[in-house]
Amino acid sequence: MSVQTTVLENGRWVTRNVDPYHVRAQNTETPRKEQSQPSISLPKTPSLGILTKTLVRSSVINRIIPARIRHKTKNDVLFISANAVTIKEAKGDYTIGQIAIKSDFDSTIKSARIIGERRELTKHDDSYKMLKREEDDIHTYKDNDFDNKGELPDHTALYRRELPPHILVLALESNKLVFLCAVSGKSEHPELLWSQKALPAPTSPLQGLGDLIAVDPKSRAMAVAAHEGRAYVYALNSMIEMRAEFKEKSRLGPIKEEKLILMDGRILKMEFLHPPEDESNRIILLLIIARDHQSQLIWYDWNADMPLHQSQWKPNKMPLHPDEQMPLLLIPLMKNTAFILVCEKRMVLIKDILTGDFHRFFHRLAAEQEPQEPGISGRRPIWVQWARPMRSKRLRPNEDNVLLCREDGIVQYMVIDPGIEGMIDSNHNVGKLGVNINTSFATVDLGVKTEDLLVAGGDESDGCLWDFPSRKTGPNQRGTIPNWTPINDFAVAKVPIDRQNAGSPAAANNASTGQQRLFACCGRGKHGAISELRYGIEASKKISTVDLGDKLSNGVLGIWALHGFYGNVGEQDKQSQRPKDVTYIIVSHPLRTYLLRLRRKGDQDLVDDDVGLPEYDPELVGHDVGLDLNGRTVAAGRTARGLTIQITETSLRATSLPKPPLPNDTRSKEEDIEERKAEKSQLDAETPQTYQFGDSRILAACIHTTAHNTITVMAAQRNEKFYLEFGIFDAQYQPLIERITLRAHPSCLSLLEMEDEILVLVGTLAGDLEIYLPGDIGSGLLTPSPTIRHAFDGPFGICDSIATIARTTKKGVQPFLVCGLRDGTVETLSLSKGVGTYHMSLCEKLAFGHTSVTVFKDTTTNRVIIHCENALCTLQYPQKDGNAPAIVLNVWITDPSEPSLQQGKISAISQVVDSWLVRGSPGFVAGSFVCIDGDLLHTIYLDSQPNMVPRRLKLDGTPVRVLYSIHLEKLIVLHNNFQVLRAARKIDGLGNVPGKRAVRPMISFLDSDIEPVTALDPDAMDVDNVEKPNDNRALIISECKPGEKCLGISEWLPKVGGNECHMLVINTMLTRAHKSGGRLLFFAITEGRKNQPPKLVTQKTIDTDEPVYSVAIYPDKSLVYCSGNDLYIQSLGLADASRINWQAPIKIAMRSPGRHLTVTEPYIYVSSSRESVSIYRYDAGQLVYQCGDQSARNGLHHLHLPSQSLVLASDTSDTVVGLWQPPERRIDNAMTTVFEAVLPGSITRLRRIDRPIWSHDPFISLTSNGNKSVSSSIPGDEVILGSSADGTLTQMSILSSIEWRLLRFIQNMAERHRFICPFHPANPHKRHIEPSGARPHHMHINGDILERMVDRGGESLLNEMLDVEPDHGSHTDFGSKEERRERFDELAKEVLKDAEDGEVLSRLVLWLRYQLRSAL
Repeated sequence: MSVQTTVLENGRWVTRNVDPYHVRAQNTETPRKEQSQPSISLPKTPSLGILTKTLVRSSVINRIIPARIRHKTKNDVLFISANAVTIKEAKGDYTIGQIAIKSDFDSTIKSARIIGERRELTKHDDSYKMLKREEDDIHTYKDNDFDNKGELPDHTALYRRELPPHILVLALESNKLVFLCAVSGKSEHPELLWSQKALPAPTSPLQGLGDLIAVDPKSRAMAVAAHEGRAYVYALNSMIEMRAEFKEKSRLGPIKEEKLILMDGRILKMEFLHPPEDESNRIILLLIIARDHQSQLIWYDWNADMPLHQSQWKPNKMPLHPDEQMPLLLIPLMKNTAFILVCEKRMVLIKDILTGDFHRFFHRLAAEQEPQEPGISGRRPIWVQWARPMRSKRLRPNEDNVLLCREDGIVQYMVIDPGIEGMIDSNHNVGKLGVNINTSFATVDLGVKTEDLLVAGGDESDGCLWDFPSRKTGPNQRGTIPNWTPINDFAVAKVPIDRQNAGSPAAANNASTGQQRLFACCGRGKHGAISELRYGIEASKKISTVDLGDKLSNGVLGIWALHGFYGNVGEQDKQSQRPKDVTYIIVSHPLRTYLLRLRRKGDQDLVDDDVGLPEYDPELVGHDVGLDLNGRTVAAGRTARGLTIQITETSLRATSLPKPPLPNDTRSKEEDIEERKAEKSQLDAETPQTYQFGDSRILAACIHTTAHNTITVMAAQRNEKFYLEFGIFDAQYQPLIERITLRAHPSCLSLLEMEDEILVLVGTLAGDLEIYLPGDIGSGLLTPSPTIRHAFDGPFGICDSIATIARTTKKGVQPFLVCGLRDGTVETLSLSKGVGTYHMSLCEKLAFGHTSVTVFKDTTTNRVIIHCENALCTLQYPQKDGNAPAIVLNVWITDPSEPSLQQGKISAISQVVDSWLVRGSPGFVAGSFVCIDGDLLHTIYLDSQPNMVPRRLKLDGTPVRVLYSIHLEKLIVLHNNFQVLRAARKIDGLGNVPGKRAVRPMISFLDSDIEPVTALDPDAMDVDNVEKPNDNRALIISECKPGEKCLGISEWLPKVGGNECHMLVINTMLTRAHKSGGRLLFFAITEGRKNQPPKLVTQKTIDTDEPVYSVAIYPDKSLVYCSGNDLYIQSLGLADASRINWQAPIKIAMRSPGRHLTVTEPYIYVSSSRESVSIYRYDAGQLVYQCGDQSARNGLHHLHLPSQSLVLASDTSDTVVGLWQPPERRIDNAMTTVFEAVLPGSITRLRRIDRPIWSHDPFISLTSNGNKSVSSSIPGDEVILGSSADGTLTQMSILSSIEWRLLRFIQNMAERHRFICPFHPANPHKRHIEPSGARPHHMHINGDILERMVDRGGESLLNEMLDVEPDHGSHTDFGSKEERRERFDELAKEVLKDAEDGEVLSRLVLWLRYQLRSAL
């Protein structure tokens, strides 16, 4: 008799058969004195949790569906991704704007369709324009900045609360059908309305319903099918019935009844066909079924007037031709019950299948041309999607139109005419889109007189927007849809953004404390690029950049932009009489002022025909225009009458700026000046006004314009005393005689109108912020009240700028004063009104840099623009939650024609002031900003919502690996270039001869702020070239053999004999005849000539019998690599004073190849393909197995966390585990699994990253009562970032035991709340609210769920969950809600050490917000 057991042999545990009696006898022979010895205490496994949240969603778009999901006047476009639905709106200028995102499905979206009314052609009539104008009138100008009494017009009258024309249907992986639409209500944003229906559970993986959805053309029925075996047919209510039910019960109920269809075989395609015109009540469901290597058509038809359970269904079958066995697309046509099958080699049209005498017509695909990138793949591209553009039926009522799209961007246009025999009247190519496309392709109708808008999501390339002329060729690109997939690798680097001053102390501070930057390998082939992953507000350029030169850009103190029109204003609605626009830029310098005039070149339309930006002619105005150009401008603005006001240190000017000459004007300069004077008097009947301030010197000023008058407030110095002086500007400027004395030298000035009172905010050099209440300025009488003062901390706590924003809470409007200080910080002060006075209290202090911060209010929305050093940001406060901290977002300037644009240091920025015109007609730059970036002047428009704003550095090939070299201060990129050596061709007598392609590995040294250029042969680097040299050229790795594939690159700086060598190590895989091998290539890096890339000199090549999968550096002169199933360590020695000795490598066998290696001396960590993580120790010249994961996993990547003695490891099963490394080697050599997180996708890379400098505060934290900190332990500033191949970025942080227990308690309650987790599966084990750490996956906290709770209600929602009575019918942990709340308070106070009873909830929500801070 024998049993199997595990024994330790040679340091490894193996399975052996042993005799149980022998083991028992050995145990009884143990000496008694040895048994009585005390046991050795072993280190206890730590109790830790992991918090994960989705930082960036995947950029992969699976479907694009045009639908009016909000209102019949809203031209919406739905972007369907793996786990989210993004609602966007198509606009008349061929752009799309984001409206809302729904991402709380907690499951994967398998398929999506639209039900509802039939799509109709958009009619841009007057009713649509009137509705839009009424919407705009809601946001009319109000005199008060913050008015609690003011009420906005109720816009529910514009939209009756009814269902929109279309409803989105989603099938989830969790076996649910979701019906989703948006309903207009009382809120500012549309209300998302949804309902769900549970699908029957599958009996096998292939029988899960929802893989295919089809909808009847009249939305009378819907079919939901699995990949195999079954489908459900649902009878749907009409939109009239659904609207009546919604009006009565506020419920969305589309399904009337259902019926199951069983079939034998796999369902390839499923669609409903259009019924014959004489049998409109007929419903026809068509399926393509594959069984026994044979595909056939099966269709069911029934009467729509009969209930499903009474209908007798008999399947009709028709086999398919051998060339049609696996059709790519099934396209139902609108006439003759016809449809098209698109196959790889041909296209077949079948019609009249209901008559029994159906007809088949074969057509060749028009796009029989070669692939756009023949070297990227050995197969031909296939057709992936189709779309039906909307056409007017007035002239051709029976015509049908179809667009076919190939995966390499070839588009084919077909016109189907049922009047001809073959039905296809026209079939031709319409152009090349220039991007790779998957199934996300659609056409959007913008109106009868507007061209179609093609929308396509990219497949390993950016997606794009095109306008598509009807029946013409050549779509024009209008915009880009960013795509940063697949992420093969990414690097985190602290690179100064201001490369012009890279050696300055400010740049050094930026590199040491500034925001880290992410550079990812993405794209494929000619679309390959290094993408800098950036998140924030996109500031898109509206006009081309203007070069100012050194004269205007150096020493700028401030800029003001004033926009207006010239031409025939009264006839502006006529296209031929459209007024021209002009923008004046006032640039203030210490000793003078420059006036720059920008006007559009030529007679261009407001909407161009391509992606390029409209160009403007800059003109420096030097003649007399009514402004003082010989002094420093302190403030500038406009009156309600359109006059421009300029305040300098000595005077105030008011004038009407002249219009520029017309483009065809050929008059002389003298005549032009005289004409301008006449024109200027015609524009405004008033002559320019000048007011001298006498012996006063204006230090700061502000101009406040209302609908009735304009108020000026100035801080003046007179005889070493400082005063506040006031003036009113109506028809003439009227200074007030009275003034207010200031206590200190003013540094900045601002004005706030609040509840019919004017508050003057003054920052002083004494480090104070003072508020003065001068009384009724409009009456000309000042009745000043006592001064309110706030003192800033620190020697440089001097306020240089002030901006005001507000937050709307249940208690009313809460104003905030945002103060930019000279020490590089921003302080926000809450302003409240007491009895006869105002009170200020410090709310938050954020750091942005080390120099003065400039802040100013965005007049178009409730946010503040901040710029300091290289940081350009927005700051705003969440509404409704009075304790929420500020949201700070980066602002990224983009140019559609320059995807690699990198903004520099912004020296000045200002918002464009629109001119006053009849009916408030704005210019095309209304609400935009102008900023000075170095010598460049940008005109930009800021989006209202944050998004990913990636920046692309294009490469000539597919990027494989990227790393940032601190030594070179460059990105080192390894990429493969695919080349066609011989094209496929036909030879007489031989048939088709296949082509031949080759992969050429290349390496690039990239300056992160400069666009890369084409490849350069290293042998030709010293040859003089006519081209301008560039140090971003790609080098071809000529040492690589044919068929050799580079897998990775490492930077190695070994120290040998007191000298440090700088080498690059490239590990490769070489495919030989019947065997694979590999090599290690060692290159020495030497600096090249100026503006030339570094030179690579081959040092050594090591051949291996197996591919070299991974490499790591072992301090300080050794290298670790994995070849096949063996782990090697290669060391360097010194043979003599001038020669390096390569020592013999040391080897140890592993069970599977190592995919990733890291080193923390003396340990080597290996992620292998079968054993997750294994740890080896390099000791006394030998490699020794130390420990490993106790579970077998297919490892991908890992990250060592020494402070917690953890190894964070990812695998191919979509999990991330925390493995505890014991301090000493255990007898079982096992690492304990501390936690396990199951994520939507596999994590392929793990990196550390610091949060932005403003996301943490070393001085003070936002508080609920103004005097206590948030928590005794603020979360750290370093988090872990994980990337997936689909572009998802996941943020992770490690939690202590008490933090995990509290967050798990909240998550368990949130998972049961329908408002937070409406689609969360109700598993039995999640009925427990009390946290349990019995299993590793219980230690995972889903930050997405917690973020929903915080954003959707915060304190009130948490209080609501605690007040829910326990369901005694289910297994719960608490007998009453009081017991649950008592336990919650106990857990909360363990984290919030000094929290009092009345503030636990508010303090906890605030602590949660800090835990969930974003790293981008």
